[in-house]
Amino acid sequence: MKLDNFNKSFDTEKVLRLLGARQGRRVPVASLRRVDHMAEKIPAMLKPGLSYRILDLMDVDRGGILLSDGTRFKSPKLAKSMIHAEKVCCFVATVGPVVDFEVAHLMKKRRYADAYVLDAMGAMSAESVVDQFYQRLGRQWREKKGGVTLRFSPGYCDWPIQEQRPLFNLFDNKSIPNVTLNDSCLMTPRKSVSGLFGLLPKGSLGIFPSYNPCLSCGKRDCIARRVH
Repeated sequence: MKLDNFNKSFDTEKVLRLLGARQGRRVPVASLRRVDHMAEKIPAMLKPGLSYRILDLMDVDRGGILLSDGTRFKSPKLAKSMIHAEKVCCFVATVGPVVDFEVAHLMKKRRYADAYVLDAMGAMSAESVVDQFYQRLGRQWREKKGGVTLRFSPGYCDWPIQEQRPLFNLFDNKSIPNVTLNDSCLMTPRKSVSGLFGLLPKGSLGIFPSYNPCLSCGKRDCIARRVH
């Protein structure tokens, strides 16, 4: 299923983290001014879209998970997070190519600081699309069934980025929102996010705590860290 009804927004705090505001460090005033300036321009650059599929979870073992169509994803941490799920929601999202074009244009003009700030804002705009979808579907699922797990993307934790290929194979050319993979399994447009999360069965809300691999990870300065 394809969706395009998303707010063109981003989390300013996460943008500032990408720009270096973590572990007590502050972002330079000049960068803050660039964020304010770009915030007025970036909505016109965004064309958000997301495709998703929900499949039954057939099996979970120590090495990964198996979906109902035969797709297998290999990641012990992903498997641990899905152990109580009954279904898996797989998705690919993007905000389109315009941010990439504008970043390249700024780089060509040697406006490197502007390009860096816009790149960070574009990345967080793509994350915002996924967050909106995750919260929306999670709310709908909780109303009629159980809860949802944390979401995971290829390339994070112990889930290899090469797993982008089987993830993309779940979608045909007509259903995916104009996103392609290169030989290195990187997406074009660059401001795109893929991944999945589990859907828990009815009556499970509050019973099965969501597994969070960040709690046992020693990489304290990771910008994707989900520990407050």
